[in-house]
Amino acid sequence: MFSLEAKIRTEVAKIARVDGVIPAVVYGKDTPSTMLTVGVSDFIKVYRESGKNHVITLNVGKKSYSVLVQEAQRHPVTGVFRHLDFLVVNMKAEVHVQIAINLVGTSPAILEGGQLHQTLEMLDVKCLPADIVDAFDLDISNLQMGHSLHVSDLKVDSKKFHVLSHTEEAIVSIHAPKKHKDDVEETTTAEVGVVTAKAAE
Repeated sequence: MFSLEAKIRTEVAKIARVDGVIPAVVYGKDTPSTMLTVGVSDFIKVYRESGKNHVITLNVGKKSYSVLVQEAQRHPVTGVFRHLDFLVVNMKAEVHVQIAINLVGTSPAILEGGQLHQTLEMLDVKCLPADIVDAFDLDISNLQMGHSLHVSDLKVDSKKFHVLSHTEEAIVSIHAPKKHKDDVEETTTAEVGVVTAKAAE
């Protein structure tokens, strides 16, 4: 379990940023919205390890909350964290999360020049907070040229995860490489030559 210290915030978010901390808010079904601040380096350290999908113990004074990072707003240019939303979760109740899909293995079609396209990178699931994982692996070792793998091809523990994404939704596919214009022109010229030669005969 990851742990993060926070303090009650009384000033507006802009002033908190000037003071060198990240303004935040914690809320939940039975938890009133409370304004907080967290240390920049402390949050970055925890967030690198936990990400959005792992439960963090948020300590606020004498209170502790089990939370997920619902939203982490960043500056569009500098990437600095500007505001955080912490959602209090019930460890005994399922939560809706998106879990990354990680492609493993090497398709022989790629070695033949095929172009790989991953159209679905996150899987929508419901599960208990303690069961959340970093990613689901999808083996593409047997994926052939012109074929696709779908949500139904993922190996997901149905006892722990309720998959919300449609089972027939494509995750990844491999297409034959597109011919360059020069290649097409050469092929066409060769075909014309063959036809001309036959006509001459």
